Amino acid sequence: MNWDAIGAISELLGASATVATLAYLAVQIRQNTNGTRVSVALARSEQHRQQAAFLSQSPEINRIFWAGIEEPELLSPSDFHYFESIMATYLSTFEASFNLYQEHALSASQWEGQLAGLRWVSTKPGFDRYWQTWRAQYSKDWSALVEEILRESKTPAQ
Repeated sequence: MNWDAIGAISELLGASATVATLAYLAVQIRQNTNGTRVSVALARSEQHRQQAAFLSQSPEINRIFWAGIEEPELLSPSDFHYFESIMATYLSTFEASFNLYQEHALSASQWEGQLAGLRWVSTKPGFDRYWQTWRAQYSKDWSALVEEILRESKTPAQ
């Protein structure tokens, strides 16, 4: 056997090893991606559960939230400040989902569900009052999305 044949066999073995390594890495990446998606879905479920638990943990919190959403002018100044804190917590779930969607860690269908909830709450008088006061505290991308939703909700349906 000459050196050219040995070199060709070595190159063939090297190429085969490279293909095998790439196939292995593809499988590992797919498994990692699926694991990440499952983790994100579980985290979102837990976040929603905690949000619901927070709003239902006491009749007073629930009352302030719903009064603040529907008729914020009926709340005392103290209750309205509490409502603002509740709303900040409530919106954090939507903002977290938005960030996950931006990073492609949340599917389009999952984001659509979140967007429907955000659109609903953005039509409420208490949300508008909260947003006018606190929108500067949010990130530029998130604020732009909320502003777009608010513009859409004020545009008459055709």
